[in-house]
Amino acid sequence: MGMRCSLVELGKDQIDKLLADPENVFGYLDELEENEEISGADLDKAWHGIHFLLTGSVWEGAEPLCYLVKGGEEVGAEDECARLLRPNQIADWANALSTISADDLRKRYAPVAMAKADIYPSIWDRVDEEQDNLEYLLDNYETLRAFLEQTKKKNKGAIIYIS
Repeated sequence: MGMRCSLVELGKDQIDKLLADPENVFGYLDELEENEEISGADLDKAWHGIHFLLTGSVWEGAEPLCYLVKGGEEVGAEDECARLLRPNQIADWANALSTISADDLRKRYAPVAMAKADIYPSIWDRVDEEQDNLEYLLDNYETLRAFLEQTKKKNKGAIIYIS
């Protein structure tokens, strides 16, 4: 199981509807999934590792690079981890990531530091899987970049949540 990070693209009308009842974020997402074709991205459990590679921080970092774990408008119940990013934030994030290549992240990959910082999931100390773990992060990073670029082109926002 574990904590998985997902992003779902939202248009202006969808954002307005969500903000009219922000406590029902997951009910609204279920409704969207049932009634409409939605575009999204699943980063599996790579979200925290990607955040660390982008920011050098466990839970902090400058916007927009920190958006996987902070920033945007919190929606949902207090114990739910969901945030709304508006179209301008998606554009800023996409633009920032367009300047950071997979090779840049490869150079930042520090599994010993990630294990010491307790970056989720706790797989970074598996020396025999080091290359696979890096590829896992880079594959999911490319998924994130593609989603953000597509969402930016459509001038849409997104909900990002960890479940």
